[in-house]
Amino acid sequence: MLQKITVLIFVISLFLIPVKNLHSTDYKHKIIELENISRFNEDRLVYQHIEIDFNEDIPALRDNSLATLLIIRDKKMYLFKDGYDEIKEVMTQKTILEHENRLIPDLWINKIQNSPNYVRITDRKTELQKNTSKEFVSTNYKDFYLKVRDDFLTIQVNIFKALMINRKDSGLTVERHPIPKKIRDTGPTKFFVSVTGKTLDEKVYYAEDGDGDGITETFFVTIPDGFNWGYESGPNIVCVYKNKQKEIQNIIGKLTDNAQFGTAEESEIIKKTFPKSDTIAEMMKLIYKLDADTRKSLDEKGIKY
Repeated sequence: MLQKITVLIFVISLFLIPVKNLHSTDYKHKIIELENISRFNEDRLVYQHIEIDFNEDIPALRDNSLATLLIIRDKKMYLFKDGYDEIKEVMTQKTILEHENRLIPDLWINKIQNSPNYVRITDRKTELQKNTSKEFVSTNYKDFYLKVRDDFLTIQVNIFKALMINRKDSGLTVERHPIPKKIRDTGPTKFFVSVTGKTLDEKVYYAEDGDGDGITETFFVTIPDGFNWGYESGPNIVCVYKNKQKEIQNIIGKLTDNAQFGTAEESEIIKKTFPKSDTIAEMMKLIYKLDADTRKSLDEKGIKY
């Protein structure tokens, strides 16, 4: 009787415990701030794009929808943010709600809109300009921001595609795992897909389709050269995490699909080197020759071969 009760409790618990995606790419990161940049004596570009669903348990630890473009050129630093919220205001509002014993909603009001609402420019670390007026920043820098962002991401994606085309030598790896389903989910199984490649100069490229919808939403590029903006600051070239923007999807969205099924360029290369059927027929004759006794026996019986 006790054994039956134990089994019943276990079965009921399966319906109560939520199924967690075991393959989600949870990682630590820091928002880019110029004060924390490790060095500024080399030309460099960094793009960081974070879109995390609001979590009521940790509503104000860090901005959950923010894109940041950093340009370092001739020791000047240009920092643009899209979806910027003043953290002091967020924390103040959080404290007020906690004192009033009220539920805390998503306090990060500004979301990514493909238009910067923050700019900061420094010469070395001497500030030349800082403005958080959305109207001012958008009017003066939106076109520049979008052009640089899209060109930069396109270049990085093309490098990743080159690793795919040359996957025999680049050591490109693709992982594909079924995503655990809830017990009552009778729909088709979806698959987590990730792809990793490495360039000769040690840049590591990573793309992920974490929810199995066939669209890449996470794209990292990093190089272990010591450049960062703090401990565990995240990928130091490109960090696109859980993207929801159509404009970014148009650039990175097919990476995992291309890695699984091959790029159009790979298909063309294969076509050019694909053997003709006549060539295979001749090869078969050379490999599978009949010995003299077998041929004589078949000839005597009138069997063609």
